[in-house]
Amino acid sequence: MSYEYNGSLIQIAQPVLSISVNKSNVIFADKTGSKNTRFSTASEARSFIRWLTQITA
Repeated sequence: MSYEYNGSLIQIAQPVLSISVNKSNVIFADKTGSKNTRFSTASEARSFIRWLTQITA
């Protein structure tokens, strides 16, 4: 799966094992390892987390 943000793709390999959030920074671990993604606003980070949790449900 992939998520498009500002013209670039964030690749996610299911299953997502963990998610950690700090303001606009989202760190998640999938089957390929840990990834750190910085969003320009906290609301964009929340939108990504909503999407990420929906695909893992």
